[in-house]
Amino acid sequence: MPNSCVLHEDKGLMTGNAYVEKLIFSLTKSGVILNASRDFCTISVEKIPSIIGTSIYEFVHEDDRPLFIERINESYGASLIPFTFRFTKSKWSFLPFYVNMCSWISHNEVHIQAIPIFETSAYTSVERALIDKEITVFDITDGAAINYTFDGTVTGVNDAYVELFGWTKEELEGKEASIIPDFLLYEFIEIKERLENGEKVVQLNTVRITKNGLMLPVNIKVLADYDDDGMVRSVFALLRKLEETLEMKAFVEKQLGNILQQEVLIKDITRNSEFGICQFDVEKGMYLYVSPGIERLIGIPVLDLMKDPALFVSTCHPDDKIELFRFYEELSKETTEIEYRVVNKDEKICWIRTKITPVIDGVGEVMRYVSITQDISKLKMQDELLRKWDMLHIVGQLSASFAHQVRNPLTTIKGFIQLLPMGPENTFGSIMTEELSKIELIIEEFLQLAKPSNGTGFTTTSIYNEITRTIALMEKEAMLNNISFNMKLNAKDQFIHCESKQIQQVFINLMKNSIDAMPNGGVITISTVAAEGRVVKVTLSDTGIGIPPERLSKLGEPYYSLKEKGTGLGLMVSYKIIENHHGSIQFKSKEGFGTTVEISLPISVPAS
Repeated sequence: MPNSCVLHEDKGLMTGNAYVEKLIFSLTKSGVILNASRDFCTISVEKIPSIIGTSIYEFVHEDDRPLFIERINESYGASLIPFTFRFTKSKWSFLPFYVNMCSWISHNEVHIQAIPIFETSAYTSVERALIDKEITVFDITDGAAINYTFDGTVTGVNDAYVELFGWTKEELEGKEASIIPDFLLYEFIEIKERLENGEKVVQLNTVRITKNGLMLPVNIKVLADYDDDGMVRSVFALLRKLEETLEMKAFVEKQLGNILQQEVLIKDITRNSEFGICQFDVEKGMYLYVSPGIERLIGIPVLDLMKDPALFVSTCHPDDKIELFRFYEELSKETTEIEYRVVNKDEKICWIRTKITPVIDGVGEVMRYVSITQDISKLKMQDELLRKWDMLHIVGQLSASFAHQVRNPLTTIKGFIQLLPMGPENTFGSIMTEELSKIELIIEEFLQLAKPSNGTGFTTTSIYNEITRTIALMEKEAMLNNISFNMKLNAKDQFIHCESKQIQQVFINLMKNSIDAMPNGGVITISTVAAEGRVVKVTLSDTGIGIPPERLSKLGEPYYSLKEKGTGLGLMVSYKIIENHHGSIQFKSKEGFGTTVEISLPISVPAS
């Protein structure tokens, strides 16, 4: 016998750190381990969680398996013929065990007890007692258990039974049980009949009498013990207080209900949130959860993203892809975020911000990443507008100084030209006067950038009237360029508080830009709609050449123009006028398909 394995006179097999008195385990009919005692873990190289669900035959020497299977199967409905087997996965080579108890709990579950055999010809008193001891199912259950003959005579009870019902073992064993109320004696007869008819386990909820006369609600499981001829010779019953069972069931159901309620609540939040939420498992390399908001944000179906996480960057703008790939490759244990553009199904560019937070395990390693993605297009637009307003303010101040410095000498020059004699010999006087008038118009535009409106010329007017008056002014120029107007105005007219000439100037500037963008003719569509927040939106769309995406964001900046000889003052003035009217202006365009300008202005209530 190995030195590390010695017999302790009082406690059993000494394994170095603990004593092993016996192994107790339960199996299915096919040999799958359902449960095992702590001693089983002590002598094996496995831990309890990894033992459950494995086959007992992995622990039985291959030469002993046929006998093991044969004796266990023969014990079903009959007495066990004790046998030995060698335990192969022990801390010692082939540790022998003696199986001295086998009890079938149901047709597919059996409890087995085995005690270690020592390599000695002379057993100690403890070893002999363990081998000879008649172990019953009482030793492997923590519930109240009673064993009685078919006529009702009690042959044994365990300590849990004594504690539950109050009688001592001496008061019960060898006597007829008096725990069944008279009005339930039929249950005793019914249980006998069901067992005789072949049922392996009879289960019922009922009441039994305690020693002090109380009616105790219990759950009972009754099993038959068969003789060698297959006849029922005794009955074994397990009893548990019903209120404990019901309380535990109610508690579990309540907890499950709370969990389900929380899951529903979380799903409702994520499904209806404007944010997209994902959880990525680092080890598995896959998403554990993707909220529906992700599909709305980046245009990729949730199921497709779950199957292939790499699709997350597939809709990213080409100019941002490299940076986004680098961002994901360099993820660390710190919370990080990135802003990038995506191209949706309508080929519209949206700005997206993704914030990623790592989930760290107990040893400091990243287990998962939780990401929150949101659309920041409006924020970007607001930042861009603020930037443009700041630039317009600076340019306005410069323009005021410039205009005043130029206007005075210009007025003098114009006055002297008018004093020149007019006639056939003076062919340049009229041309000079005309060109000076153009310079004056440009100076007026500079002054419009410089001086905000003081509101003295503001009136409440119909947006319909402002649009139709502007079209009347531009109609001849449009016809000369083979361009027509398509009116789609809201049936209900809206009113705005404005300076009519300034609003018309904005419409004229935008219509002129559309005419210049359609050298081969086309259509300018003008529509109005009342939007949320008491705002009227005026949309001007053309069928022109469109604007490249990289140039679209620069519109309205000082001295930036798409025209070869343009100054950019027209759009700068338009932006300034709309700002003074507490509105906003936005451009959308696609090359080869045209440009759309959306102007938002606050709705005003006309005087009665």
